[in-house]
Amino acid sequence: MPSYRVTERSLSLSIFDVVGKDGDAQNFIGHAALAASAGSQQATEIPVLDMGPPLHGRDETGRLSANIVGSATLTDDEVQKIRTFVDRHANEHHAFQKISRSELLKTAPQMYCVRPHMIPFYEEDGRYTRMRFSCAGFVFEAYRMARIKLLDSNALPPVDFEVIKLAYPTQVRMMENERIKREDLGLEGEGPWHVMLCGYLFHALNRNADIIRRTPYTPSIVDQHFPDK
Repeated sequence: MPSYRVTERSLSLSIFDVVGKDGDAQNFIGHAALAASAGSQQATEIPVLDMGPPLHGRDETGRLSANIVGSATLTDDEVQKIRTFVDRHANEHHAFQKISRSELLKTAPQMYCVRPHMIPFYEEDGRYTRMRFSCAGFVFEAYRMARIKLLDSNALPPVDFEVIKLAYPTQVRMMENERIKREDLGLEGEGPWHVMLCGYLFHALNRNADIIRRTPYTPSIVDQHFPDK
């Protein structure tokens, strides 16, 4: 089913459909998540699994007011693979569910990243603790675990800091307030940077289900918006 803009108060979803929320610019997709359950749901209050931060798993779902939905018509086997992926990483991030908002912001670089879309976090003694994700990266890797590679992650178009501001407004405010550094989230140097944006996912899903599985989508710069600006 092609990706579509949400125009009704309720909508019918399949589990792990990709749902998105608009950012501050017209048709710019600012956040992406996985639908936590199937069935008819209120568009303004959809239970989701996502990298907020923190990462919301099945025991601690987030809530999203959806502006856009994309689906790959998942098989039972693909659903199970995504469920295993979500549970594993939700367990890694469980400790962050109980901390205060101020502590959450302070520890954001321990659970979240912008570039690359996924990178492991290691303690000072070298122990692997958890995988960090961007919100788009979490969705992308969940589908990749189900052997559905939505995007060619080696062909992401470069974006400047103005686009980063649109995609990550909370994190940019923290940078401007010197609470975190750009480098903490993987933004080395002055840019531009090859960053996975949420809009790319919905263009990837805006294709026939067989093509989605056969050919990763190669995004262009206009695909940060859906539909194209």
